[in-house]
Amino acid sequence: MTCDSRAAWVLLVCLWALAVPGQGDAARPPEFGWLGISIAEVGEDLADRLAVAFGPAAGTGVQVMDVLKGGPAERALLERGDVIVQVDAQPIWDVRQLQRLLRSQPVDRRLALTVLRGSSRLNLPVSVGAMPPPARALLAGERFGFLAREAAKPDGPAGQPAAVRLVVAFVEAGSPAAGADLRPLDLILRVGDQPIRTLEDFDRALWAAEKSASLVVERPGAAASITLTLDAAR
Repeated sequence: MTCDSRAAWVLLVCLWALAVPGQGDAARPPEFGWLGISIAEVGEDLADRLAVAFGPAAGTGVQVMDVLKGGPAERALLERGDVIVQVDAQPIWDVRQLQRLLRSQPVDRRLALTVLRGSSRLNLPVSVGAMPPPARALLAGERFGFLAREAAKPDGPAGQPAAVRLVVAFVEAGSPAAGADLRPLDLILRVGDQPIRTLEDFDRALWAAEKSASLVVERPGAAASITLTLDAAR
């Protein structure tokens, strides 16, 4: 994997996981468990080093790429470069599994992380936090098969803050979003009757949409209206 592709993958996994929501309903954004880390798959070189230090089975897990200041992971003394190989009694095999597991946990739940650091195996207790609303909002389109990110619009009036708009960051192949022709880099202008001016607008409007959502997006040279409908299996 090249440095560029690895960087792109790390960016995606900071945002993307096919998660099981916590408590909540379709009209109210759910609460996701959160540790305040970005993670990546363990590469071949690191897996080989772990196998030498800890045995062949230690090449699994996921690597911590960053630890957010003030988050649960920092309070638990998790460090950049750590490799998480187990949560409580559950072995960790890949990024999606860990994201799904953490985000389904109740807030304040105590977990035991088994971490490989250098030549040491550590057990770090951590209390699950609540995912901050801005981060949660970027995942609001996940059940329809897309993710969004903030995009600053630099052409505002002089001396005024740049307007914040949301751009589609990722569309999952075979998802309702892909079937409706939602595209990466589409700018999201409206969900239903709600103009999207803030992350909170997007969060509330998309969760209130329940099984179907109407989006107005902007593409080069045109606006497009898109209707997203959840499959019965989702």
